[in-house]
Amino acid sequence: MSDLIYVALLIVGILLIYFRPLARASGISIYWEIGTGSLFVVLFAIHMMNTYVVEREIEQGLAKKPCGASSPQGLCYNLTAEVCETAWNSADKICREEAEPTLKERPGALIGPMVNRCKARRMDKVLRYNRIKEDNSLCRAYFKYIDEKN
Repeated sequence: MSDLIYVALLIVGILLIYFRPLARASGISIYWEIGTGSLFVVLFAIHMMNTYVVEREIEQGLAKKPCGASSPQGLCYNLTAEVCETAWNSADKICREEAEPTLKERPGALIGPMVNRCKARRMDKVLRYNRIKEDNSLCRAYFKYIDEKN
């Protein structure tokens, strides 16, 4: 229903910009009409972005975060999301402490990948027997990544 309202605003906006009926009928400045028409077009664009693009981006972002539905942790282990997140987050402090020497050597170093690999290894050490049994290329690559040395 709201899409129809915004489509109507889009049509009215385009008509105001193109034909300028109010300027012809009442003699107001055409800039007011063009500005109002442009506002309607921009409102339509904002509505469409918020309704269709931003929601999907948020869903995809949540699915890709650790223990999300599309993440290796979510796909490669037989766990509930709560158990997975607890195991993932429990290793955070220890892994950050392991990365501290790197930060002391190189203060500007990016330690995110190092911390994530450490978390993945610690999580796998605890939950190794909850790995899925299916042969999946993503899981194979993920397990190879966490099993190999730096």
